Amino acid sequence: MNIFTYGSLMFPPVMRAVTGCEFPSRKARVKNHARFKVKGESYPGLTPLEGALTQGVLYLDVDALSVRRLDDFEGELYERTEVPAETAEGESLNAHTYVIKPCFQDRLSSDAWDPEHFERAHLLQFMANYQGFHRTDPTDPHHRK
Repeated sequence: MNIFTYGSLMFPPVMRAVTGCEFPSRKARVKNHARFKVKGESYPGLTPLEGALTQGVLYLDVDALSVRRLDDFEGELYERTEVPAETAEGESLNAHTYVIKPCFQDRLSSDAWDPEHFERAHLLQFMANYQGFHRTDPTDPHHRK
């Protein structure tokens, strides 16, 4: 499965921390979706918005276990949905992304989220705060003790 990321997961160290894996990636964008800051947080949310364009990173061929880990990471605020993603080379690929659930729309601010600002001001602290997911299934190849 292809996963379009537009926030903290755009950064390979975050993606590796969450999934335990590295995946091929490409710069990409999705149309008719806008990225805004989540109130009181350093990360964004994505919401449908006609005419909007959001730049991000498309991870290719993400395995099912990693997708489950991403679902856990995104939590109750987001839902995974399918979108067409266009690569920087102009190729259109089906992808899944995480959008803010309609019941949580009020958690989004009206301020655009800037990935360069996040990288400069928040990425190191975000990574330091992230503890990972502890799995109890020892057959899970991503099991962490």
